[in-house]
Amino acid sequence: MPITALIFDLDDTLMPEHHADEAALAATLQPFVDEDEVSDDVLAKLVWKSSREAWLASPFREYAQTVGTSSLEQLWAPEDRSTPELAGLSDWSIAFRETVWRGVAEDLGLDPESCWRMMDLGFQQERGIRHFAYGDVIPVLDSLKGKYPMGLLTNGIPKVQRHKAAAANLIDFFNPVIISGEHVTRKPDPILFEAMLKDLNVDASEAAMIGDRLATDIAGAAAAGITTIQVYRPGNNHADGDEATPDHVITDLTELAEILE
Repeated sequence: MPITALIFDLDDTLMPEHHADEAALAATLQPFVDEDEVSDDVLAKLVWKSSREAWLASPFREYAQTVGTSSLEQLWAPEDRSTPELAGLSDWSIAFRETVWRGVAEDLGLDPESCWRMMDLGFQQERGIRHFAYGDVIPVLDSLKGKYPMGLLTNGIPKVQRHKAAAANLIDFFNPVIISGEHVTRKPDPILFEAMLKDLNVDASEAAMIGDRLATDIAGAAAAGITTIQVYRPGNNHADGDEATPDHVITDLTELAEILE
């Protein structure tokens, strides 16, 4: 049966997430170090090290894992008070950010009291200017608009994911937009794929899922009977694994046209 509807993942499929995080961390911390002595990779690892203990001890860790948000995201995420759990996570994240940046300052041999607030504000600003689509995305979505109903299915906190998609000029291409946090679950849960198919008003055999992660996008869609297309962008280590085998693999969205013919 021909494909008549398209479902897209957001992070690392339509817009960079991992690389944007690393670039923002480097831009935030390089003013505090000698760039000839400390690499961008080392700086990123310092932040992960500082955040790990506090994140693992968080009373919201299980909830965060359930809906699909990360410790790094909570260093810049806009406040979301739409549910009691999200309000609690937003409140907890204030102290979490201070703990992380104080730890990074100490690891760099700096005075935490004089540095952590600048690091905190700097990262929020640097991450905020990196919500943009890959170069192939908007031209391809423009070409598909009106030909296929297109839905966006993404893991994460509703306000965060909608903010990113809107900032990257992507949100208006999609109807519906389903975010895992609205259902207190995450891909590959079949509930999310079933909700998307219902909202698109198509059978599974008529839809294609376009995403990067085998364990979530591809495995979940395949279990629902949806055609799967993995976008394997160079350098995206999150796209590796053996959890599922996609029906198609592409490295650029322009390759979709041949599959959809």
